[in-house]
Amino acid sequence: MVKIWDIPTRIFHWVLVALFLFMIYSGSWDDSLMEWHFYSGYLLSGLIMFRVFWGLVGTRYARFCSFITSPVKGLSYLKAMIKGDPEHFYGHNPAGGIMVVMLILLLILQVASGLVTSDEILWEGPFYASVSDELASLGAEIHHTVQLILQYLIGFHILGVLAHSVLFKEKLVASMVTGSKKDLGGATPREPINPIALVLCLGLSAGWVYYLFSLPI
Repeated sequence: MVKIWDIPTRIFHWVLVALFLFMIYSGSWDDSLMEWHFYSGYLLSGLIMFRVFWGLVGTRYARFCSFITSPVKGLSYLKAMIKGDPEHFYGHNPAGGIMVVMLILLLILQVASGLVTSDEILWEGPFYASVSDELASLGAEIHHTVQLILQYLIGFHILGVLAHSVLFKEKLVASMVTGSKKDLGGATPREPINPIALVLCLGLSAGWVYYLFSLPI
């Protein structure tokens, strides 16, 4: 086995899953949880902020430069996958890397729009009063639309992970729990976590979340 995913990346992944599921439920199915929907959005914004920073200064396979690629390479990988002969990647493959980038960008847009919208009953985003009615209305429309897009993309992401796991016998879910993958030869293990970089990323993200929690809703 070879170490691939560091602990911060794994924690980010599973906390993101939990927060997203709760926010879908609280925002669409249970109005009594709307206050917690806002608070979860604050936590989500800090989580995404951390992942962006960690994508710049984290370990080898967490850094964006290790998996950001062109759509052409992503499509080529999918074609090779359909043919049953894709190139093996220890980190994110080209298609998975594109999906990660799309999800992060859409989540940033979702969080930003949520900060300026209102549920039109009791709760308002912390910056709702600071923007024009037109911008708030646009934010609400974006928030609703992006939520639907995210649900579809995450569905495709899950299907992709399952298909890859079945076709190529690679335990992708397990690797995001243990952090390790089977060494098929030529693997480069991730380097140790830089504690200074980790503390800085956590500190900046936690400071942003603290600021949001200090604002009225």
